[in-house]
Amino acid sequence: GNQAGQMRLQREGKMAKKDIETQIKKTGKINDGFICLPDPENIYEWYYIVFGLDYKEYKGGFYMGKIICPKEYPAKAPKVIVQTTNGRFHTWNEGICLSISDYHPESWNPVWKVNQIVVGLVSFWQQNDEYTYGAVEDGELSLKQGETESDKRIDLAKKSREAVMKHAKWSLFEPYAKAIGIDQEPELESWKAHEKKWAAIEAKLAEEKRL
Repeated sequence: GNQAGQMRLQREGKMAKKDIETQIKKTGKINDGFICLPDPENIYEWYYIVFGLDYKEYKGGFYMGKIICPKEYPAKAPKVIVQTTNGRFHTWNEGICLSISDYHPESWNPVWKVNQIVVGLVSFWQQNDEYTYGAVEDGELSLKQGETESDKRIDLAKKSREAVMKHAKWSLFEPYAKAIGIDQEPELESWKAHEKKWAAIEAKLAEEKRL
C-alpha cells in the first residue's frame, strides 16, 4: 500500500475526532451539519452522516454515506457514495459526480481532506437541485397514487433516521447520537402538514375504492 497515504488518513482521522470533541465541548452539539469518521477496520473507507439540511424536503433528514479513498490518496480523488435513500442522489455504488469526487480527477487538489469532501457534498445538495451524474432526475422516483415528488422526498426524510440507525456502521456514530440530534425524532411543522395531506389523500382513495 501507499505508506504516505495511510499516514495522512490516520492523521485526518485523529483531527476529525478532535474537531468533533471540540465542537461538543463548546456547544454540546455538532454544528457542521455533518459528521465523518474513518472505519476503524479500514482507514481508506470513511462514513458520514449529513443532517440539519435547511433545504426543501430534506429538512429533518439524516443521510448516511461512504467515502472510498483510492490507494493513491491523496494524489487521487475519493469516490463519494450516498447510502440512505433520499430522492436527491442515487444510492448506487458508482457514487456521484462532484468536482471534488473521482469523476473529476483534473479538479482534485491533494491538500483537500476527506471531511472537506462532505462539506462539498452538503453545499452541492443545497444548490437548487442542480443536476450531476448520480443525481435523481424528475420521473425517476417511484410514486404512490396521489404522491408528488415533493411528498416522496419528505417521506424519505422521515424514514431516514431509522434507516441510518440500522446501518451496519451506525456504531461509529452512536456515541455522538445526541450531538447530531438523531436521538430524538424531529418535530417539523412541514411533516405534520404532510401527514394531514396524506391522510386526506388516502381517505379519498379508500372512498373511491368503495364506490
